[in-house]
Amino acid sequence: MSPSAQQAARNRMVIETPLLGRFPWLVHGFSTRRGGVSSFCNPDHSSADGADLNLGKVQWDRTAHVLENRRRLLALLQAQHMPLLLQRQIHSDLIRVVNRSAFPNPPPAGDGLMTDRPGLLLAVLVADCLPILLVDARQRVVAALHCGWRGTARRLTEKAVGRMRLEYGSRPPDLWAAIGPGIRACCYQVGEEVVEEFASQFRYAEKLLETRTRPLSPLEIKHSVMLFTSARSANRREVYLDLVQANVGQLREAGVPAKHIASQAPCTSCHPELFFSHRRDAGRTGRMMGVIGVREK
Repeated sequence: MSPSAQQAARNRMVIETPLLGRFPWLVHGFSTRRGGVSSFCNPDHSSADGADLNLGKVQWDRTAHVLENRRRLLALLQAQHMPLLLQRQIHSDLIRVVNRSAFPNPPPAGDGLMTDRPGLLLAVLVADCLPILLVDARQRVVAALHCGWRGTARRLTEKAVGRMRLEYGSRPPDLWAAIGPGIRACCYQVGEEVVEEFASQFRYAEKLLETRTRPLSPLEIKHSVMLFTSARSANRREVYLDLVQANVGQLREAGVPAKHIASQAPCTSCHPELFFSHRRDAGRTGRMMGVIGVREK
């Protein structure tokens, strides 16, 4: 592959943040769904060229395809010799510090990985949840976090900064953060359970939760009649959560400078040609990856 073709493939398959790109010793990226060998079971939701870069083990895809997709991603990042470390993600606030090359098999449960060891590539799998990458630029410590609403409500991002300070003596002014593609406030409608959780956990919850109203659809009106109920209003109340700003808020409260935080990645639900989305595709979808590591000298 020519250098220009390789760069074109890289631009199609990986989103790299200029904020973190300033560190030549760092490898990082957020994958898209494009440029792989998988064929998604629903052609209407497939990538533009019909070849999906699914990086997670899902029922509709073959293991051989997933392994080839991961190989392609690492090759584009020039990280093919770096072991790829993944956890069994459980929507928790559990963070594991990796101090050696060997990693447990099967992988342990958790939603955060952290290391100061060069040559290791930390990764999280996502399909609407936020992949968040942290870097201590002074001490070359990195972390990868998987933040859905549960992990965010449990302050996983804020706790990761605290864990960096505890384990490595990291100073917040030396930290940099990139929040990758995930479902944004435009599309992330949530129920009362989530509303109550965030209202009780965040003093700035009113900035994270937006209430919208829309007219009831004919089907919703018909359903109300069938259940012998009547709507008090012709409108339906819906609440949307800004998961990105909830995590930006945690980083800021932990002392990370605002200019050190990249948070403008696209919404996964809005772009079926670029990203998998668990919410948009009703759970039958693939997985993307956020990766970070320190290159060996």
